Amino acid sequence: MDLTTLLQFVRPELVILIVFVWCIGLFLKKVPAFTDEWKIPFILIFIGIIFTVLYIAFVLGEGVTAAVLVSSIIQGVIIAALAVLGNETIKQYFVKRPEDNKKGV
Repeated sequence: MDLTTLLQFVRPELVILIVFVWCIGLFLKKVPAFTDEWKIPFILIFIGIIFTVLYIAFVLGEGVTAAVLVSSIIQGVIIAALAVLGNETIKQYFVKRPEDNKKGV
C-alpha cells in the first residue's frame, strides 16, 4: 500500500491534521523534559483521533454519531500513521548512519 492509497481513506478537509500531528510530534521530540520518545506514536494516535472527531463533529457540523466516531477513529489513526511515516521517511533519506557507509555488505 502506498501513500496515495492511504490518502484516499482520509477526507480532503482533514489532510491539514497530518501536518498538525507531525508538528506535535516534532515538538514532543524537542522538549528536553520529555525523554520517553517511544511514547510519541501513541500520543500522536490519541491526538489524531481526538482532533479528527472534533473536526468532523463540530467544524464540519456532522454531530457526534456512531458513524462519525467510527469514521473519525479510522481516519485519526491513518492521519497519525502518515505523520509518523512521513517523519521516518525523511529521517531515513537525510540522516546518514555509520553502517550506511560499509562496503561489501
